[in-house]
Amino acid sequence: MKGVVVAPQPRASETGARILESGGNAFDTALATAFMQMVLDPFMCGLGGMGSANIYFAATKERCIIDFQTRAGSKVRADMWAKDILGYTEISKITLFADNRSELGYSAIMTPGTVAGLGEIHQNYCTMKWGDLIAPAIKTAREGFRVPPDLVEFLVWNNRLAQDKLQSQSTPDGLTRVKATDACARIYLRKDGTLIQSGDLLINKDMADTLETLAEEGPDSFYHGSLARTIAKDFEENGSFITSDDLANYKPKKSAPLSTTYRGYTIAANRPPGGGPCIIELLNILEGFPLGELQHNSPEHLNILARAMQQIHSDRNKYLGDPDFVSVPLDSIFLSRKHAEKCQRTIKEKQTIPVATEAKELGTTNLCVIDEASNAICLTHTLGSSSGVVTPGLGFMYNNSMKLFDPMPDKANSIAPGKARTSAMCPTIAFKGDRPVFAVGALGGSTIVSSVIQSLCNVIDWGMTALEAVSAPRIHCEGAMVYVEAPIRSDTCAALRQMGHQVDHRVDSYPGSSYAIIPRAQMARIKPNDSLDGGADPRGGYGGVIYTK
Repeated sequence: MKGVVVAPQPRASETGARILESGGNAFDTALATAFMQMVLDPFMCGLGGMGSANIYFAATKERCIIDFQTRAGSKVRADMWAKDILGYTEISKITLFADNRSELGYSAIMTPGTVAGLGEIHQNYCTMKWGDLIAPAIKTAREGFRVPPDLVEFLVWNNRLAQDKLQSQSTPDGLTRVKATDACARIYLRKDGTLIQSGDLLINKDMADTLETLAEEGPDSFYHGSLARTIAKDFEENGSFITSDDLANYKPKKSAPLSTTYRGYTIAANRPPGGGPCIIELLNILEGFPLGELQHNSPEHLNILARAMQQIHSDRNKYLGDPDFVSVPLDSIFLSRKHAEKCQRTIKEKQTIPVATEAKELGTTNLCVIDEASNAICLTHTLGSSSGVVTPGLGFMYNNSMKLFDPMPDKANSIAPGKARTSAMCPTIAFKGDRPVFAVGALGGSTIVSSVIQSLCNVIDWGMTALEAVSAPRIHCEGAMVYVEAPIRSDTCAALRQMGHQVDHRVDSYPGSSYAIIPRAQMARIKPNDSLDGGADPRGGYGGVIYTK
């Protein structure tokens, strides 16, 4: 089948392309790609993580979201960490504890959802056998692969953050993260005790065995079968908040997407506690300004964009939470055209906007696939930045999702048993009429919203191709500071300062580090002439776009 596969990891995109070429559809392709991403990028995503998928199923014209957020274990208490919190990092809003309890180790883990989410996609939309989609990942884990610079750079970037006074208490260096458990250290340390390096052959036979068990027994093995029993025993023996019942009772959520219209397009995004409400609110605000008539990345354009971003992140921090536990004002805030018009007036009249505490998080990966039948999927999945916990014999890491809960009770994002914490993941699909025209997603914590919205507007407002849209220089703003990528002109930054903005003009963000302030985006697109178009963000030095014949 013809199609386009886009992911940050070229070998993962290639794996997906081979599935398409063998007769699979976009959803088969997405699952095979995702499993390969877990092997190739094990600190960003994995069986112990979470995610969100935005799906268009052409046969029935169904549009749906499958959310598989992590959920707090049943042993947590709302106030259990309130007295011990030291604060929040200025540039990440990660909770600060002297012992890194929300960042590393068993106390950082929430009930994983990735396997259940991928199982739900397979049951409803795939055409190929579950085991056949995992087989390429099994082979790569067992035979090994050469470590890419990206994997090592994550650990090195952690080292740099740990030397920063703003991050030192919340971001342990890479060696500390890897040594959180002996089972993790055995995989990611060399024999001399140093971290793995780019070019090393990384073989993970334990992960291959785990994937084989999953392939043979199906996704239920992770929650009810042999894998569940091993995981639950390890969690119980090491003080995790997660019980065997938490695993057994976990279910992904399938729902209709949130949507809005933007300049003649219908934009579909995920639901809370994901970042979709922020995408919808931001588009509703931006539609009140003639962006396409402005010069791209001009001071006028970036001023509007930055102030709109400040507004939606202020609303996100105040209102967004798990709708099973708190009332999220979708109709009156995030979806409201009336609220958007009020925000537009605030920007036009240069009124003060309440700024949020910045909340950048490491981690996450993404993929986009569109096939010749117009099936489309954008899937974002993550470990956070990984807890460093590996159950002996299983070979994969678990999430550290607890670090982005608020330890103070009675807030929208406070801790509660079974609750999902907020996430900026926002896999997005744009439609023209009944047909999908592009899918776009990104990796990089709260900065995901910035990358997705600018990539989307680059296509709709300025007519860019997929590659142009995800490659163009971007900004990020969620608090007082506007982070501006290096290629944007210095006089533009000076003009923004004169408009009242604090500006951090980056020197390392493009193409630069994969873990710089501005994260990578991916886009798959159907062009007006019906040909396929893919764009993998070049930030970090590589990405994978593969077209199948």
